[in-house]
Order: sequence, then structure tokens, then C-alpha cells
Amino acid sequence: MDKSNLTLQDTTDSKYHVGDDYSFKSRDFEPNARLLILKVEHENKGGNIIHVRVDSVKVKTSENPVKYSTVITHMPFSEAALDSSGLKKIGETKAILDYQEGYNEWKTSFDKGGAGVFSISVGKAVEYMEETMLKGHTVDK
Repeated sequence: MDKSNLTLQDTTDSKYHVGDDYSFKSRDFEPNARLLILKVEHENKGGNIIHVRVDSVKVKTSENPVKYSTVITHMPFSEAALDSSGLKKIGETKAILDYQEGYNEWKTSFDKGGAGVFSISVGKAVEYMEETMLKGHTVDK
């Protein structure tokens, strides 16, 4: 899809705000899964995009040898997807960890029509990321 006529602008017009820290419903073996709101943008044709960092998960990144990652540094979601994720606010922080590399890769691909926004719950998106990595694919390239 040609996204040349789409624009992204930072916004505060959302129920989600940069620095908000939430727990979310994830897999049974990830009871402390949480996410941090990194950036909130408005896309002129699709609504708000909420960029998050996911922590305290156990995402298998390879089978042989078995390796795991406990952090996903950047994931873009629709507001509706976050609404369906069983979020519980646990705090706020002003210390936003660096996410620019992941965001910039996503933005470059998004602008070319090669990347989108998750419209499924965060827990389901974490499962998707794991399945994608185990198949040897990258998500944002």
C-alpha cells in the first residue's frame, strides 16, 4: 500500500501517555509482563499509534541452542489493541529507554508500506513475535 499521503504526528490526544507503565495479560509463564508507553502518534488516516516497550516476557529466539529474550524494545499498536490487552496501570516514569533504532526501522518500513500496526492484544503480539523469530524471519525489515 502506498503510504506517501499518510502523516504521523506526535499527539497527547489519547488515553495512553508517554511514560505510562502497565501490566498486561500475557502467557501463564509471564505473570509479570509489563509494557511502557514510548511514543504516541496520530496517523491522519488510521487513528493513534501507540509505541511500546515490552518487558518481563520470555520470548524464545532460537531452538538450537535455546535462547530467550526478556525484552521487546519496540512494538506499535492501535489503541483498540491496547484496550483489548487487559492493561492495569502500575505507574509512570520519565526515564524512557532508548527505542529509536527499532522505531526508525519500523518507520522506514511503514513509510514504504511494508510495516503496520498490531491490531491484536499485546499478549498475542508477543506470541506472534516469538513464532516469527523461530521461523528465522525478522518482523520489521
